Amino acid sequence: MMRRGARTRRSTGRSGRQPTFSVGTTRSNRDIVGLAPPASSFNQALTTETSRRSAAPQIWRARLSQWRALFASSRFRASAFSLLLVTIIVACAVTPSQPATVNLVVWVDTPAIGASIQQRVIPFMRDNPNISVKVFDQFGKIRNGDVSTAIEALTNTDLSPDVVALTNQDIQLMSNPADLIDLHPYIYQQTDFQLDDFFPTTMEAFQYRGKQLAIPSEIVPFVMFYNEDLFNRAKVQVPDLNWTTSDFVADGRLIEAKGGQKQPVVGFVTDPTQALVPFVEEYGVIPQDAADDPDARWLDDPRTAEALQWFVDLGLTQHMMPTEQGNRSLGLWFVGRAAMTATFMDQRNLLPPYLQRQLGLSLTPTATASPTPPPGWRFKWGVTMMPRAETQTTIYYMSGYGIPQASRNPDAAWLLINYLTRHLPEQPGRAYVPSRESLARSKDFEALYPEDGHQAYVESVEVGHPIPVWPPSAQPNYDDLSGALSGSIHPENALHAFRDRVQPILQVPPTPAPTPPGG
Repeated sequence: MMRRGARTRRSTGRSGRQPTFSVGTTRSNRDIVGLAPPASSFNQALTTETSRRSAAPQIWRARLSQWRALFASSRFRASAFSLLLVTIIVACAVTPSQPATVNLVVWVDTPAIGASIQQRVIPFMRDNPNISVKVFDQFGKIRNGDVSTAIEALTNTDLSPDVVALTNQDIQLMSNPADLIDLHPYIYQQTDFQLDDFFPTTMEAFQYRGKQLAIPSEIVPFVMFYNEDLFNRAKVQVPDLNWTTSDFVADGRLIEAKGGQKQPVVGFVTDPTQALVPFVEEYGVIPQDAADDPDARWLDDPRTAEALQWFVDLGLTQHMMPTEQGNRSLGLWFVGRAAMTATFMDQRNLLPPYLQRQLGLSLTPTATASPTPPPGWRFKWGVTMMPRAETQTTIYYMSGYGIPQASRNPDAAWLLINYLTRHLPEQPGRAYVPSRESLARSKDFEALYPEDGHQAYVESVEVGHPIPVWPPSAQPNYDDLSGALSGSIHPENALHAFRDRVQPILQVPPTPAPTPPGG
């Protein structure tokens, strides 16, 4: 009876109403069919439940008095405070700490690329506040163009680089390519990394034996700039992208003949040592890398001699191109007294430091997040492609970013590389064509370089060729060309003398360097 009553109380307490089914010690057939229990059992259960409910208020009043006494106890308050303090300490211990600052060291050996990186690392650090980037200019400090010697000399020092900015020539001249890690694992891990977004051959230019040692970022083509003010004053139509060498000569001579208002002008100025290869390629000769042509056979090609003869005649017979050692004639372009100049895109709208000093212009950068653009050309100007001879082409150099084996922060270094190849600078600065075609053909790129003929930058990349990879000492210098430029030496003889000078340099392979730890 007591067990049956107890089960009844629980059921009544849950439902809030008296039960109408039988409750027993076992679930017998009698229970299942719901036969009514005896009246005495039901009355006893009801009496017990009524007594329990009437006693509840007295029980709770007693318990409340006990709790009040407990809270009034100083020992309880001390225990509660200790428990709260422990809880706070434990909570602080498990709270994630702020990420430590990662310091990335970036090396560059090309001033134009260094200036470009400096522009873009500012927004990168703004987007990644836990990463600090320091850029070190190594221009002129890397012996014979061998980046390996510099990397290995400073391994495990504070100046050991996490990212190296290097050209396609630097990659091929490294005595130990194993100094750089293979970036293929990062490429495969980056699900949105699209290889077909890069201009053709640019990724291959930074590969060695199947390993991707760097990611191309900037392409700098050799182009033709023109002084639009002088063209308009002489009533000569500015050149389009499809002009020829005949148009080039005719335009330069006509503008020179009509002259300036106060001072004479010239038709064309350039650095002959830079202009030699692009004009030779216009005549159908493509110089090869030292590894593929250690004998410099391109210098024996009759078309090379024909191209050099045409080039020197711009000064000797056409009288539209002054030349002198030190390229002082280039100053005529900067002061608005030359109709055209051929140079690399990274020289766009820049004045040399010596001329900035002469003009009293400030050379000190401002301490702002976005550097003030350097002083530019003080005349209206435009750009076009190199004029067509036998074909229309040009040269360009590329820069990319690699991660040394000794990098302390390779993952953060990849984050920076991925950012640099995906973002344009906020201001033009040292100009370049991005290696990603989607960026090069974007509205943002067009807005960055709005000058007349700006399509020439991308078009020059599409028709051009990378600068051949030669050791720095095998590059043409003014002494190699001075005889031909002055007319004292026949161009063919000048080319043969140049060949004899560089052949011993091209035929000597780089000295192997030891593999760094982890290589």
